[in-house]
Amino acid sequence: MTMEMLNHLIFAFLCLAALAVLVQSQSQSGFISIDCGLSETSWYTDKRTGINYTSDATLTDAGVSYNISREFNGDAALEQRFLNVRSFPEGKRNCYTLKPARGNIKFLIRATFMYANYDDQGNLPSFDLFLGAQLWDSVDFEDASTIVTKEIIHMPQTNCVYVCLVNTSSGTPFMSSLELRPLLNSTYPTQSGSLLLYLRLDVGSTTNETIRFNDDVYDRVWSPYNRPGWTPISTSLSVDTTGNQFQAPSAVIKTAVIPANGSNSLTLNWETSDNTSQYYVYLYFAELQQDQVNNQTRQQYIYTNGKLWYDGPFLPNYLAATILYSTTPVTELQFSINKTEESPLPPILNALEIYKVKEFTQLLTNQQDGDAIINIKTNYGVKRSSWQGDPCAPKVLLWQGLNCSYDDYNPPRIISLNLSSSGMGR
Repeated sequence: MTMEMLNHLIFAFLCLAALAVLVQSQSQSGFISIDCGLSETSWYTDKRTGINYTSDATLTDAGVSYNISREFNGDAALEQRFLNVRSFPEGKRNCYTLKPARGNIKFLIRATFMYANYDDQGNLPSFDLFLGAQLWDSVDFEDASTIVTKEIIHMPQTNCVYVCLVNTSSGTPFMSSLELRPLLNSTYPTQSGSLLLYLRLDVGSTTNETIRFNDDVYDRVWSPYNRPGWTPISTSLSVDTTGNQFQAPSAVIKTAVIPANGSNSLTLNWETSDNTSQYYVYLYFAELQQDQVNNQTRQQYIYTNGKLWYDGPFLPNYLAATILYSTTPVTELQFSINKTEESPLPPILNALEIYKVKEFTQLLTNQQDGDAIINIKTNYGVKRSSWQGDPCAPKVLLWQGLNCSYDDYNPPRIISLNLSSSGMGR
């Protein structure tokens, strides 16, 4: 090989590598991926997903960075984003302020926590996680190695997304990572409210591993799931999932389950904590077996709580994903997928998602007022521990020095500001 040919090969390789990086970067458009506690100028690319994680230092005004205890960081399978945390020992409320790219109005937001005895105290904390001005969920741990994940699909009221940790006097709040992913606005429609993740299952998984980006364009995390009495089936062929806006990964849809022992039904049921909570259910189907000799077709009915959930028999498409979902919420999670009398094949299920409705009724500060006070904070370098999150909401966590007006129908308005304790006067 001549030197000229070698140079051409090297140049071609570098071009392909650069193209691969560009495509990966474009596919992460709109992603916000934060490794909490990472030093301010640091960033890295996750080895498994290829997602670029950056420091949280510019997104919050408070907190202290810690590495997790040595007894936990020796696990080779532990993702890099769990090796450090940001802890918030001071203040009642400490917040991250995320500013998504303009144009998107619906987001998947995911916060993760792993204690791992980062503070060498050996005391599992408990604290509240707020989104905007309201409780998102409480954060509790079974043990020091437990990874707690809180995920929600949410449409923010303002241009900023406030994710806050609230001290409940049960230990110091902290966070391991924070992620925001833009969704198509037509996905996951609801009559009202946001959607707390209840379950997202890769039914019939053959690998027993989670699936996420870049198999999933939205970076949803799919957990493997099987049950006794189910028979997993799969195909080595690719399944088309681009026919609907949900775009479940082909790697998820190419596995499925059918009933074992010749049964005519797949039964799904989960106990709910109360009978007032509302849920939205999303079921994914694709035919993976084709009988070219007898031209047999799989037909099935879907019932929820004993009532027909989908109007008429459903026929899965061969190697093409279809999603069926509830347009109104349900209060019980009892589903049955039954084959029709005419169907020569048993029912099939490839994947499912279940979300719990979460209402966010607390109005946030008027957008113009909020922008104005943020500009004052930034331009004048105001350093007050309470000046985090939404300025006026909730009322019990109003920023120090602000006076806001409230009513039941309009966002709070800032009506006065006192910065005398900051040496700036009124």
